[in-house]
Amino acid sequence: MADVIAQDSQHFVAIDMGSNSFHLVIAREQDGLLQVLHKEKRQVQLAKYLDNHNVLAEVAIENGVQCLKDFSQRFSNLAKAQVKIVATHTLRVAKNRQSFLTAARKVLPYPINVVSGHEEARLIYTGIAHSQVLEQKNIVIDIGGGSTEVIVGNEKRAKHLASLKCGCVSYNKRFFVNGHLTKEAFKQAIQAADKQFSGLSQVYFNQDWSLVLGSSGSAKAITLAISEVTDNGKGITSKNLLALKKHLINVGSIDKLEFELLDERRIPLLAAGLAILISFFRQLGIEHLQAAKGALREGVLYELAKIEQQDDIRQRTLSSLAQLYHADVNQASKVTKTALTLFEQVSNSWQLADYRWLLEGACQLHEIGISINSKSHHKHGSYILENSDLPGFNQQQQQMLALLVGNHRKKLNYPAITIADEIQRQAFTRLLTLLRLAVLFNLGRTSSSNQQIKVKAQQADLTIKFSQRKKQDKEAIQRSELLIQDLYAEQKKLATIGINLSFK
Repeated sequence: MADVIAQDSQHFVAIDMGSNSFHLVIAREQDGLLQVLHKEKRQVQLAKYLDNHNVLAEVAIENGVQCLKDFSQRFSNLAKAQVKIVATHTLRVAKNRQSFLTAARKVLPYPINVVSGHEEARLIYTGIAHSQVLEQKNIVIDIGGGSTEVIVGNEKRAKHLASLKCGCVSYNKRFFVNGHLTKEAFKQAIQAADKQFSGLSQVYFNQDWSLVLGSSGSAKAITLAISEVTDNGKGITSKNLLALKKHLINVGSIDKLEFELLDERRIPLLAAGLAILISFFRQLGIEHLQAAKGALREGVLYELAKIEQQDDIRQRTLSSLAQLYHADVNQASKVTKTALTLFEQVSNSWQLADYRWLLEGACQLHEIGISINSKSHHKHGSYILENSDLPGFNQQQQQMLALLVGNHRKKLNYPAITIADEIQRQAFTRLLTLLRLAVLFNLGRTSSSNQQIKVKAQQADLTIKFSQRKKQDKEAIQRSELLIQDLYAEQKKLATIGINLSFK
């Protein structure tokens, strides 16, 4: 098969050959959004079999080649699939790299791109930028098997890239090879990482970061481990990292570690990744870190598919879902227009200015469940949103969107909307009120355009005043009477969530 791959394919394949694991992702473009069809991960552990002279053992080559052979079976029948394979740290430094590449070419007829550390960092940031909303000043750390990438970015673009010679597999071999989890082992590992981070340029230090993200499996594994060791719900903080370190030392041995939420293959590398992350916090003055949604393979996929970043990732996601589930664009537009008319009048008094986009999104997608079944379509829509991959949305935002759609009509599921803290719950309740009224005003695909709607909000009170046109035909009068009946019914429902609705 030729190296030049057809450019009109709708399927895209990315293979990330990391120092610890190989990842396969198969996707297709769907209305400007990549829809993942298959994901697979194999722990090959190339870095484990790289000796002190940077020679890769034959068993590592055999394992890696067999993995690529298995991966090829997953997409060999896809017509005109575009494929890109990237290899990172271990194959960057392996002196016998060509032996691996030659063997791999025999089972997988595509070129393998051994990327530089800076290119790896750039692709990581690209994958994250396509997967979630970033801020003005972001810093990302990706602890891989053989190297650690640290990236500073300004919203959608990476500005500074660094690749350090410390990784969870290499540090596990170097400091925890006997499996003993001692204070001294951690001390040596952290000090070694300190030397790597201290070599970063000044731009990485003493910054007031808008967002600190951890990409790769190490950050996710540490997040899960912390949740089992502490119950404070604060995630990755300096205090929680030290608490996890203390727990590992108390256990004393990697073989004795038990974590219900972690993949058992990830547990042996936990201590090494933890030591590197503790050093990152200490050297760069980090206070809190959260796991990123994207990674290198997403960056490869989006560049392969030539999908450009848009100013609003969330809007791209919403539009794609609306098209995918054949939402009625005209009806969604009517509901959105009504909802925003209400929103503009109460935004200040109800302190909703930061939530306009969420209300618009719920209006845009409130009927997507009809594609499954018109009966209880609000429940179907909520299920779709709860279980979909939504680039641009964090977990809490995704939950709020799903709950808005799931409660936009009929009986309110009050227990489900007691979410987050009191401020979040209050904002959600108010947004839901506006959404339900906007849907109600457009029931039967007929809007109440013959009436000017004015609303006034104060705390839990919402007052609606209608100013009817002087001349109305019989049908318009009947619609108005039916609307009043609907509002009386809605008044009772909203009272169950603490909203006092009145209308004139």
